[in-house]
Amino acid sequence: MDSVAQERKLKVFTDIAKNIPKNAKIGIDGLERNIPTRKHSHNAAWVWLYKNMLHAAGWENVDILGNHDTYEGYDAMIFYPGIAYAGTINFFFGVDDNVVRRFSRIQSFEGPTFIMNHEMPLIGTTIKGRLHNKSTSSKVGQLDLDKLDNICKNTLGFNYVEKSTKLCFGDSHCFSTWLPGYSVCRNDGLTLFSALRDGIKETIESKSGVEVKDLTHLTFYMGNIDIRHHLMRQETPYEDISSMAEDLNTQLKSLGVPNVEIVHTLPIENISRKLPKTGYYKKTPYYGKWEERVKLVNTFNAAIDTISIENGWKVFAWPKTFLNENEELDFEFMERPKSVHLSPMSYRWDLFNNAHNPRHNNK
Repeated sequence: MDSVAQERKLKVFTDIAKNIPKNAKIGIDGLERNIPTRKHSHNAAWVWLYKNMLHAAGWENVDILGNHDTYEGYDAMIFYPGIAYAGTINFFFGVDDNVVRRFSRIQSFEGPTFIMNHEMPLIGTTIKGRLHNKSTSSKVGQLDLDKLDNICKNTLGFNYVEKSTKLCFGDSHCFSTWLPGYSVCRNDGLTLFSALRDGIKETIESKSGVEVKDLTHLTFYMGNIDIRHHLMRQETPYEDISSMAEDLNTQLKSLGVPNVEIVHTLPIENISRKLPKTGYYKKTPYYGKWEERVKLVNTFNAAIDTISIENGWKVFAWPKTFLNENEELDFEFMERPKSVHLSPMSYRWDLFNNAHNPRHNNK
């Protein structure tokens, strides 16, 4: 296991928050902007996932804060920089009055602070480089930039809430299949092709920091990206996806994980679906005709069914009720207003009520 994976392995909230009593009042807040409130938001769902995990670990008094909520009465704060955060705070409107107000709350908070999935950026240093920008608020002088940096240096990052022998692993779609008791390792943009090429074991361990030998359960969910963008660019796409399924079978068996579950790839939505440019590859939202990509989905899912029966593994299939009369993934079940992802309202687990999602009762 490389040093990056080892570092990730050590970032467990139950380890770094041992002094936070289980009856503590914990707030989860965004950094420079508030956490989305829409229940159809992929971004918001990641926060609700962590709230559910904290609840399972014993911290039941956890709130996801709104833009104008205060930190008063909270014992600890967890910051969420956003699902697309890549290490740099993105001030869409500059360091405006709202940003100053939000950072003032952090500056005044006296309890322990944590951050999800990343190291805490140095807020003070970041703002120092923007002091003379025209978009910077005249109220920025209210901030003690050195104090903010000191708070940030003492803010501990974590990836997992608690240690688990159960792992849900895959690309950006994977946490839609999460169940309580599992850790999640989400890897935006990761293709099944690259995971097979680099080795499933090596990919899981390097991305998650979890050693495969310690796993008792694995939910594996990949392949949507390959079908959307890559396979129809190849000369023999249907043979290729069948070979990928065979290779996945061989590599998953070699892991020796006692309980394996493979997730079906999603049905294909109507081509009129509008997507953000972040979902494009080579300037296209998808590649291949709808019928061709449907055939890829059916070929792969049928192969998954077969190898799962052979190995005594489980299969997680999406409800047929997610399809419209044209056998397309209905927009009703997808993230709004536009995305390749499912709406969190369609996830396997109802993150907003911390309960089984009745949409999956009849498959």
